[in-house]
Amino acid sequence: MSNKINASPTKEFFIDMLTRDIALDRSLLDLIDNSVDAARENGKHNSWIKIDYTNGVFSIHDNCGGMDRNSAQNYAFRFGRPKDNPTTPNSVGQFGVGMKRTLFKLGKQFEVFSKKNNDFFSINIDVNEWKKNDNDWTFNIDFDTEVDLNQGETKIIVKDIYPDISQQLSLDTFINSLSQEISIAHFKSINSGLCIYINNKKVSNYEISFLQSQELGIYSKSYVFDGVNIRITTGISERKLDEGGWYIVCNGRLVESAEQSRITGWQVDGVPKYHPDYAFFRGVVEFDCQDSSKLPWTTTKTGVDRDNAIFRSALHEMKIAIRPIISFLRDRTKEDMQYKSGQLDTKPLNESIANAKKVLLHSVQPSQIFLRPNVAEKKDMPPLATIQYTVLAEDIEKVKISLNAATNKEVGEETFKYYMSYECK
Repeated sequence: MSNKINASPTKEFFIDMLTRDIALDRSLLDLIDNSVDAARENGKHNSWIKIDYTNGVFSIHDNCGGMDRNSAQNYAFRFGRPKDNPTTPNSVGQFGVGMKRTLFKLGKQFEVFSKKNNDFFSINIDVNEWKKNDNDWTFNIDFDTEVDLNQGETKIIVKDIYPDISQQLSLDTFINSLSQEISIAHFKSINSGLCIYINNKKVSNYEISFLQSQELGIYSKSYVFDGVNIRITTGISERKLDEGGWYIVCNGRLVESAEQSRITGWQVDGVPKYHPDYAFFRGVVEFDCQDSSKLPWTTTKTGVDRDNAIFRSALHEMKIAIRPIISFLRDRTKEDMQYKSGQLDTKPLNESIANAKKVLLHSVQPSQIFLRPNVAEKKDMPPLATIQYTVLAEDIEKVKISLNAATNKEVGEETFKYYMSYECK
């Protein structure tokens, strides 16, 4: 009898754990990440990715450069990223689980076809058959049967889709939401020429922009920390409560959008809690590195790793960058109130926003000073005083009717004006 315990996982357990904690939309984004990486690795410009779900069959087809035999046989279908795997500089699909996790999540049968240069291959997997033997984790690959693709193309087809997945893919609301997520997550690639289609409908481009004028500037600082290029850009944009906050980008992939919590420094070290007054604020932190394992993102690319030393360095700089803009926005709110109360004749802060022009993120020039107008000087105002007295409620209602007044304050002001006019001249 052997004195060893068999602790190897079953395929059933492995697949369940691999797919359980990732939502469908996020797993589909992983497939797109792989295509984006292929385009970068192959230096492919004007690439396209086409996602389709028709008659119970899901497919994703791209022309991002294809996959050669060596990558297919030794790396692409491994669970995890082997240490000797050739790296894709500045990749977004770094963890080596995205494609496999998505295919297993979608359905019970999948096919993969690719053609690169003179190489082509196809893979056809029946998941139920593959799961029967827990000791064999290999996939059969066919290098002999010609695939119906052009050079540089890859196509994945998934059949026998799971019912709950099929239900989601059939909903217009899900497809619309997925399209929006893709637009935001890959906004830099799309704005650089990548075209993505879902059911033959092109995904729109998404832009992060700032407002700039001669009086109103944009702060933008770049530095390097442990081999990672970090760029922090902050400024004023349109006042939108749900869009204000921080945007985190890793190797061109947006992983955090309009973040408004303590994770990005709100309500920490003198930075206030996010508030409607700060809905003008936009901050973008871009991390770029050839070694994507250094980047501060989670495996699902849905947030940042707060314990990552790279992110902690950036967070310190983010707090420095946001403070002058918070001060400006506080002054703007105060200016608005003082103007309405007659204490100011001009509104230079509000006018600097109203007169500014939109500048896209990629066009922002370096500047480590946030340019802003000075606050307006208050008018010389005579001293004010408050009058307060108590009368019968029914008498006030009578006077309201007589004066056509809506509030008790308005009654007091009108009756005082009346006395001044007729008794104090």
